[in-house]
Amino acid sequence: MKQWIDRGLLGLHVVGAAVLIALALLIIYDVAGRLFFNRPFAGTAEVAGVGLVLLTYLQTPYVIRRRKLLRVTFFIDRIPAGLRSQLNGLAYLFGGAFFIGMTLVSWQPAVTSWIGNEFYGTDAFRVPTWPLRFGSLILWIISGLVCLGFVVEGIRGRMTRKEDDVIPE
Repeated sequence: MKQWIDRGLLGLHVVGAAVLIALALLIIYDVAGRLFFNRPFAGTAEVAGVGLVLLTYLQTPYVIRRRKLLRVTFFIDRIPAGLRSQLNGLAYLFGGAFFIGMTLVSWQPAVTSWIGNEFYGTDAFRVPTWPLRFGSLILWIISGLVCLGFVVEGIRGRMTRKEDDVIPE
């Protein structure tokens, strides 16, 4: 089961990388159009804004699962293994609470954007907001679940190793 979850999270990560490549190509197209033809792409700012948010949250669950978030370990590496595991679990509990909290407070604006046909951007280029809002909700739920899975591992005492490369089995 964990292998399928890891593959799914890696798939989201790869989609995030594809979004990054698409954004880079869009920006190159916009700059080239502006320089050579005096005709930039009208929606570059809007698409880049939406794409960066999407890119960030597409890659977040995989980064959490691989335990590659920025960490300051000078304190936690010096404490006993059992307590280290409990503190790691507590940290992931805070992370899970953050993502679930983001989901709860963002649900109503997402529904409102769907019902109200809300758009982002200017008259030259408009992007509907509901796909980004609901996509973010789904990715926050996934990130929260990944964090809560590590909470369980921390409580069980399986997060005792100092190396961040080790994923609890």
